[in-house]
Amino acid sequence: MSALPIVAGSLRARAFPPNWPLRIGAALFLIYVGYAARILDIRWERFVQGLDNGAKFLGRMFPPNVAADKMQLLLSGMLESLQIAIIATGAGVLLALPLGLFAARNLMPLPVTIAARGVIALCRTFHPVIVAILFVKAVGFGALAGVMALVVATLGFIAKLIAEAIEEMSMKPIEALRAAGSPFLSVVTMGVVPQVLPRFIGFAAYQLDSNLRNSALVGLVGGGGIGATLFTAFQRFDYDFVLTIIIAIIVTVMAGEVLSAFMRRIYQDEAPSGVVVEKPAGRLWRRFTPMERGLRLAFWGLAALALGWSLQTIEVIPEFLYDAPQQTADLFQRMWPIDWSYFGKTVGEALVETLHTATLGTILAIGLATPVALLCARNVSPSPWANALGRFILVATRSIHTLVWALLFVAVFGPGALAGVMAVAVHSIGFTGKFLSEAIEEAKAGPIEALRAAGASRRAILLKGFWPQVKPAFLAVSLFRWDINVRESAVLGLVGAGGLGVALQASMDNLYWDQVGLVLLVIFVVVVITEIVTTTIRSRVI
Repeated sequence: MSALPIVAGSLRARAFPPNWPLRIGAALFLIYVGYAARILDIRWERFVQGLDNGAKFLGRMFPPNVAADKMQLLLSGMLESLQIAIIATGAGVLLALPLGLFAARNLMPLPVTIAARGVIALCRTFHPVIVAILFVKAVGFGALAGVMALVVATLGFIAKLIAEAIEEMSMKPIEALRAAGSPFLSVVTMGVVPQVLPRFIGFAAYQLDSNLRNSALVGLVGGGGIGATLFTAFQRFDYDFVLTIIIAIIVTVMAGEVLSAFMRRIYQDEAPSGVVVEKPAGRLWRRFTPMERGLRLAFWGLAALALGWSLQTIEVIPEFLYDAPQQTADLFQRMWPIDWSYFGKTVGEALVETLHTATLGTILAIGLATPVALLCARNVSPSPWANALGRFILVATRSIHTLVWALLFVAVFGPGALAGVMAVAVHSIGFTGKFLSEAIEEAKAGPIEALRAAGASRRAILLKGFWPQVKPAFLAVSLFRWDINVRESAVLGLVGAGGLGVALQASMDNLYWDQVGLVLLVIFVVVVITEIVTTTIRSRVI
């Protein structure tokens, strides 16, 4: 064992010598933060003035407006959002299953896999708001555009996860079925589906939860649902009704999370216990107990009822569907040829603003989420009240979408990138804090107990006991969140929070579709590059 370094002039050994590369990295990090803040015109004076505006804004929001006419509007909008989320989830997961199958490299030939993965990548590239805008142009305003936008989002997310699940499954049942001469469909139904069904249900539950949040989002751009009601309330400065809508969204998302947890518990967390039944012909083993079978039947029955109710009651104008293909083709024809000169005039500067907004928002989110994660982690904060407070903050911040947070912060700080940075940061607290708290709770107790036994301070235990163990998860979560935030920041300008969304909105308002085509192409390229960068860093550093 090597001896500990000795400080000159002292006989005391230094257990933790200065880490100069870390200090230099921290200095460069602070220089970047200052530079990006100057580019985005984020100043302390603006922030303080915004706090004053925020106090007045909050004063106008309380108490929430629960008048009868407002509650009728709220109920109508929430029901439509619920219908959009249910239909989009149902249709999306049904389409994602074959697409994920085609994308699995262990089942399909390479050309089929490449084509399927290309479709998945295209579905995942654009933010649901941008897809909703395109569908609104194709099929008009209303719930149909919202449903189609969320189906695309669901397709990209679920198909990718299904393909990964299929590639990770055991090939022994598949090879046995193939050796017995089973046709391809039998191989899929008897060999593939039973292995991936529990994970498939878990993905669908998560996506339903996500679509409940996004259904409020697509309404901001004409896709129907509670988002349209919320946007109208903002335009009328009806802030007390805005608070009522936000509370309703948070409650609905929390209910969706409970339902998702119930679905995952049935199909993922609890393995079937099995039961032996006495029959006249002898003892018979059954995979599920009567309770487990009843829960599964109840789940599928409720899912069918919810889907049937949504399809029957949602308001869709069928006439808009007849010429949707022609409208879509006409839209893309008007985007070509692309107006490249728009990049130098506006898009280049907006792109830089978008990247800085995503980066500063992620940095601020990590700073805000870390103490909340410590509150949630039971091995750091044993108080159940502190745990409950931390988890409420996580759920409340991620229940409201970034675009809605941007609307609120534009009202507080005024239009510009400062509102965008704050929106990205606050919405990211929920995601970042949740994964950080889970990583902290999974830390091994041995090093921490050793530090406590040696009389280390609480700060030393966090820095020298927990941090080395959670650092890989911390870096992975930060990179993943930055990747997501680049996509989110690209649309914040639609509500005045700066970035590429401002250029996109200006082009659409003026019907300059060749400029819209350029903005969409830039977003596509940026999203692809950020995904490559984060994947490379993750594979080499973490």
